[in-house]
Amino acid sequence: MTNHNIETMLIEWQCQKLVTHSINLLDQGRWQELANCYTEDGILYRPSSPTSAIVGRDAILQSFTARPAKETCHALANVESKIIDDQHVVVTSRVVLFSANTKVEGIENILPANADIFIGRFVDELKKVNGEWLIAKRQGSIELKYTGK
Repeated sequence: MTNHNIETMLIEWQCQKLVTHSINLLDQGRWQELANCYTEDGILYRPSSPTSAIVGRDAILQSFTARPAKETCHALANVESKIIDDQHVVVTSRVVLFSANTKVEGIENILPANADIFIGRFVDELKKVNGEWLIAKRQGSIELKYTGK
């Protein structure tokens, strides 16, 4: 295996790890840590509003904290990285979203999921800043909606 192949695998692994970590933070409601996954001038297009840009880490944080409280489970699949150069990578992933009403604090029961299931994708443009991979732009979309009636 060549050094180039090892370097390519390392970049892909680091970038896929960032995307997965950001989705786990989203489901855990760890808003500040999630906002920190973005560059200072990062851009977020939410899947529910794919033409409205939220620009800047502070605005992204505010958009997360303003969300209505709910439980979510985002399942990522088909994660693929395209290395543009050693400072820029595009990661595309499919996402399935399940959600439920918010748990009551201290109650450990399982919540029934809402009937709607959303299937879409994230296209993340990642940038290396001071040796760390960050999300420069996340474009979310919803392509299928299953309504369990």
